[in-house]
Amino acid sequence: MGVVHGVVHGLCPGARLVDLTHAIPAGDVARAAFVLEAAAPDFVPGTIHLAVVDPGVGTGRRALAAEAHGQFFVGPDNGVLEWAFADPLAKVHALTEEKFFRPQVSRTFHGRDVFAPVAAHLACGVAIEAFGPAVKDPVRLQHLEPYEDHGALYGTVMFVDRFGNAITNLNASVIAAYFPKVADSDLVIEIAGRSVRGLARSYGDAPIGTLVAILGSSGRLELAEVGGHASSRFGVGARDPVRVRLA
Repeated sequence: MGVVHGVVHGLCPGARLVDLTHAIPAGDVARAAFVLEAAAPDFVPGTIHLAVVDPGVGTGRRALAAEAHGQFFVGPDNGVLEWAFADPLAKVHALTEEKFFRPQVSRTFHGRDVFAPVAAHLACGVAIEAFGPAVKDPVRLQHLEPYEDHGALYGTVMFVDRFGNAITNLNASVIAAYFPKVADSDLVIEIAGRSVRGLARSYGDAPIGTLVAILGSSGRLELAEVGGHASSRFGVGARDPVRVRLA
């Protein structure tokens, strides 16, 4: 939001801000965490990620800052920072030092009044330890891990993007580990009662209206409709199971 930009620039005028997305469905912490995990590796070391999907704002939930993967993360203690916590060397601190907040903290807009000021102070060189005590028990999301059963690899659709593409938690390295030296054309991907033979090289590798499987820009397996919206046409949605097997 513009006012969050205003707060950050007011406290750290030299900060450069990038809006990653404002399209997370209201209250969807798991989707926000997945998007953050997919995007953060593309940013340089020292980047500060401000992630606010906060249905518990105004309650007793903690506010956190974390240093992990060579970057910093600021947000509510509800699992949205799950990727940071996955780093075994992560340093996590509660945000309790109110001198780093805005003078007036509303009950409903901690993104502006708590998280944005902390992110700004981090950007201007304040050490993470200054914001509050270390935290050893941040809220963790239940992680849906790929698994193998009877020679097939199983995963889950994590979210559907605005193009209708179903993005899964299966990435290129996981698929290669389960199917070493197997050609992309020898894999079959099954979802929602449909089967797709092989991995496409691009979204246009098949006729319009075809369901294709492809490794997308984040390296994750996606199911997409050529020239269409896979979720609407084929009934694919978040948390749908996906199976990859040999042809």
